[in-house]
Amino acid sequence: MLTEVRPASCMPDACFCEAIRNHGIMQPANTWSSLAFVIVAGVVLLRWTRNRHIAHHATYPVLLALTLLVIGFGSAFFHATLSFNGQFVDVLGMYFIGTFALLYGIARFRGLTNRVLVAAFLAANALLAAILYWAPLLRRVIFGILIAAALAVEISIARRTTKRDAASRLKTAIVLLTIGFAIWMLDYTRIVCSPDSWIQGHAIWHVLGALSAWCLYLYYEDQASMMDSSPSA
Repeated sequence: MLTEVRPASCMPDACFCEAIRNHGIMQPANTWSSLAFVIVAGVVLLRWTRNRHIAHHATYPVLLALTLLVIGFGSAFFHATLSFNGQFVDVLGMYFIGTFALLYGIARFRGLTNRVLVAAFLAANALLAAILYWAPLLRRVIFGILIAAALAVEISIARRTTKRDAASRLKTAIVLLTIGFAIWMLDYTRIVCSPDSWIQGHAIWHVLGALSAWCLYLYYEDQASMMDSSPSA
């Protein structure tokens, strides 16, 4: 399915502000900035292995880190090639983080087991991958729905806790994502655009998205700590 030679849906003139190079990496600023997600994935794994309090919580940090790796390398692949294959992996990584956030929230809200969480994650993304391949124009709508649903679940969970630090980390993640999306829109619509500059709005979106994912992990970490320290744990 991923071997077919096919240009990205944004080609030839809707692939964000950055100018498309004629050879080599087609959008270098957008490509290299994608690796911010890879860096955060490494930090998540390192922090998890060193935090004894949550050392036995393997599913969510490992799955989140793998998701961030797919996002980072997939986005870099997309912007480096502007191919449909790159677009497919890039958007699939976005689906990964959306479904992970939604399902992990539901798991904590409804008490789903890790096995059910992983099974639902794989099944949901298999379905979304099929939709992405056959109807790629729906990709942004689907991603928006996933993020909105995940935030709704997390806000419901946050209202149940009295620990302000945990809630503040979730708020920080939301603020960073919101600012990043606003910059994404300015770049995508070319309202603020300098095609040949190394400072690109879409690249800033990548960095803010990675920082938002880091804050989300810290929020999850606090949630896990509270679950372990609760009287029923």
